[in-house]
Formats: sequence, structure tokens, C-alpha cells
Amino acid sequence: MNKLICLSDKEIHCLKQWCLNRQQNGFNGRVNKPTDSCYSFWIGATLKLLDILHFTNYDDNINYIFETFDDITGGFSKWPGFSPDPLHTYMGICALSLVNFSNLKKIHPALVISEDAYQKLKIIHENWKN
Repeated sequence: MNKLICLSDKEIHCLKQWCLNRQQNGFNGRVNKPTDSCYSFWIGATLKLLDILHFTNYDDNINYIFETFDDITGGFSKWPGFSPDPLHTYMGICALSLVNFSNLKKIHPALVISEDAYQKLKIIHENWKN
């Protein structure tokens, strides 16, 4: 936590540009790679931590995530038309939380847990320290 402070202003600027350029409709993880539902969280969380997620197109991202949803079994897959799996389902739900979709609980972008869980962990941590 708080490791971004070790980056220079130029490095942070480059990181912001690189992450913002990952959005097509959803996000990809590397240049010239297809979008992947889990990167909607990984890149989205990075942008949230950098306080620039609001510069992305939430609707395009939400639509992409739901393109990967399986209406029969439930869950999200890596790509549209593929079988859902637990990892992409969790990352898809977390990504939707980042953009305040529906009534989802807020997610802690660095820890990939709910803000409620994070607050409880902080209390436990304080108790351990004492």
C-alpha cells in the first residue's frame, strides 16, 4: 500500500497514459491483445488508485463485461462466447463495483475485497498491534 509514492511524476504520467490506452470497449492487458473481462478489474483498479477511472467509458466497459456473461449457467468468462469461470466471474463483479454498477458493494481496488471487509481487517490489524 502507498507504493505509488516511489514513482516519479513522469512515471506516474506514463502509467496513467498506458492504462487509459488499454480501453477498447473493455480493457486489454497488453498492446495488440484482445480485451479480457478480468482486465476490466486489473486496469480499472489501477486507474481507480491513480484517481482517473472517471476518464474511461463506463458504459462501454459494463457492456463488454456483460457480453461475457453466460445466461444459462451464470458467471462471466474471459471473452464473449466462452465458458465462465470463477476467476473471471469474481473479477467481472469487482470491475462492475469499481464503476458503481447497480447495488454492488464498493470494492477496495488494491486488495480486491469489499470495503466492508477492509474496514474489519483494519480493526483486526489494530487489535494485533496492541
